[in-house]
Amino acid sequence: MKTAALVNYTVRDVLEYRGNPRLSYTVSDSSTVEEALELMDIHDIVSLPVFSRSKENAAMESFVDIVSVYDLRDYIIQSKVCCQ
Repeated sequence: MKTAALVNYTVRDVLEYRGNPRLSYTVSDSSTVEEALELMDIHDIVSLPVFSRSKENAAMESFVDIVSVYDLRDYIIQSKVCCQ
């Protein structure tokens, strides 16, 4: 496949093709590492979007970042959380 052809497609096309165009699973920035890992394990996914609730308006959330199982693994290993 030539890369020039890729300009005709969007990420939304990919999401619709795989059948899940919505964010079904997310975590908040106050979720625990254990909660994130459990959600990833249960749903067989390797990353989650992270949202933060507004202090002024609890119904309003803003996107923070994406956390992956690899991020969590590295954090656990580097901080030696598992050994405390």
